Amino acid sequence: MDGVSSVLPQRKGVVIGGLVLIFGLPLALAWLVFQLHAGSFKGGLEHGELITPAQQFSPPPMSNGQGEAISGDLFRGKWTLVYHTPDDKTNTVPSQANPCDQHCLDLMDTLSRIRLAQDRAMREVRIVLALPTTEESPQTDGTKWVDSNIHVVTTDHWPLAPGSVYIVDPQGFLVLRYPPGFEPTGLLKDLKHLLKLAGN
Repeated sequence: MDGVSSVLPQRKGVVIGGLVLIFGLPLALAWLVFQLHAGSFKGGLEHGELITPAQQFSPPPMSNGQGEAISGDLFRGKWTLVYHTPDDKTNTVPSQANPCDQHCLDLMDTLSRIRLAQDRAMREVRIVLALPTTEESPQTDGTKWVDSNIHVVTTDHWPLAPGSVYIVDPQGFLVLRYPPGFEPTGLLKDLKHLLKLAGN
């Protein structure tokens, strides 16, 4: 009996420790990411708006040009530059037309150039263009009018500010926001700085 009695507290301690790990790890990770990004930019980051406190991006249901569901893992594993067109920019034209206006196309070209400017580290960067789903164009094959390296998705409910570019880190945390009219050189410098800190 003494042996059993001594084992029970140990098991209870293991269970409690496991619960603390399960529920405490996400909070600890969020704190760590915030400390990492905030500390990284002290005295040097003045280009984008630092997202504080750190928050993980939870994308809404998304689909591609073929109507297939896209997993939220699209925002994991790499540094992601994501842009959602303002709703008032959506064309009410047949689905085969281009729902990304000239400003949108120019911005996609700029983001592609920023990615290419990272040299070998560009493999650690992806670009996502999110478009609102409309009755006129429920599915859109973006590969017809933007670079093939850009992931084009459609979604009904976008939680981030339309018209802004966001940087999402490989763990899925929002890092920086660039409002409409931002200076591309600033985003280029910030991204290069982040990649360098990450060892890329």
